[in-house]
Amino acid sequence: MHNITFYSIQFYSPYYGVYVLGSIWGFDSNSLIVARTKSRRGCYNCKRRRIKCQETRPSCGHCVKTGLKCEYPSLPQIIHQPHHQIPLFSLQDMRLFQHFLTQCYPHHPLKQEEKWTHEIPCIAHHHEFLMHAILGFAASELTRTDDSSSLVTAAMNHRVKAIKAIKKGLTEASEAEMTYEQGNALVATCFALTFQSVSLDDGLAEYMTFIRGILIVGMQMMVKGITPIFDSLFEHRQDELMAPLMQHLPLIQSGWAEAAVEAISNLRTLCVDSVEVAYQEQLIGIAQKLQISSFDAYKANSREYAWWMMLPHASFQHLINLERQTIVLLHTHWIALTQIMAFIHEREYDVSEKRPPKQDNSMDPGFIRWLKHLNARVDYGHQAYNQWPLWVDEQLDRDMTFFGKRR
Repeated sequence: MHNITFYSIQFYSPYYGVYVLGSIWGFDSNSLIVARTKSRRGCYNCKRRRIKCQETRPSCGHCVKTGLKCEYPSLPQIIHQPHHQIPLFSLQDMRLFQHFLTQCYPHHPLKQEEKWTHEIPCIAHHHEFLMHAILGFAASELTRTDDSSSLVTAAMNHRVKAIKAIKKGLTEASEAEMTYEQGNALVATCFALTFQSVSLDDGLAEYMTFIRGILIVGMQMMVKGITPIFDSLFEHRQDELMAPLMQHLPLIQSGWAEAAVEAISNLRTLCVDSVEVAYQEQLIGIAQKLQISSFDAYKANSREYAWWMMLPHASFQHLINLERQTIVLLHTHWIALTQIMAFIHEREYDVSEKRPPKQDNSMDPGFIRWLKHLNARVDYGHQAYNQWPLWVDEQLDRDMTFFGKRR
């Protein structure tokens, strides 16, 4: 049998603006040296007579001389199978990649737009999980203005492939020495999957899970001394960046904050374990800050994220278990709280170094999708506790800009 050697080549794709890995197959030249002492591919008659076969076809010289029927063993079949399965991308994927670069790159971490449109695309072609995450996110964003079935299918197919590939990537990163490029590709993938989760009606649990993934990979990078592409990833720069835009921001309408405080306070009697109690305390803290300072409320909301990002695994699984009505109610109140804070959170876009041009007047529902989905999960026995999130949803149904949402 020939020893098969795998060779890789790269070529530049003008559609993607990146290098694409191709492959060819070759043979080890040493295995092509013909043996002079014996033949392994001689005819059956010569094998039986234990003599060297000339291997001439259709009949060797010995069989011609003796008048025997010359038959050879069938040649071995070489299956040309790549060592690594190279993903194939379509013309539609090229459109998605272009859309990501020009229209829908994430706005987090803050002031990292150049990294998303330059450094990240340069490493995406080396990491299947990152490329699929980028394409899936772009497809989901495109469905805002084009709800064709092919885009919806592409969004989900790429997401599934990205999640499957990142699980393998995380395993490899834990078993071997994590490289600079691999660590940053994993972080960028978690960000892209996080942002895509916002477009899914039931995406809250995955949103929270992938944000924790950013933290986990980021901590591994920090321990190993790997510098992140996103230079603000490990630094507490968000408050510093937002301060000039937030310090003089007016309060939201007092009635909205008062209603939030009352509704969240009513959940206290339902909270029976430490995770639920802590979650309710985080939410009441945000609502109370809304009555004092918009910037303080913004920072309190950031602390709420930090709280569940750092939860032990078992506690976090409890937090995303939507079979528990108390957890569902806490989530509906959190999402409703983020909606009445919309004009505060919108300030994050103002700190961006560049913004993609707005192509139309469409507005993405964002977290509102989750509010509707979660409100529908509240059973009849707990409806009395969910009146405020339902009221928030009703206002948004009438006017998505009611609480200050702009995009």
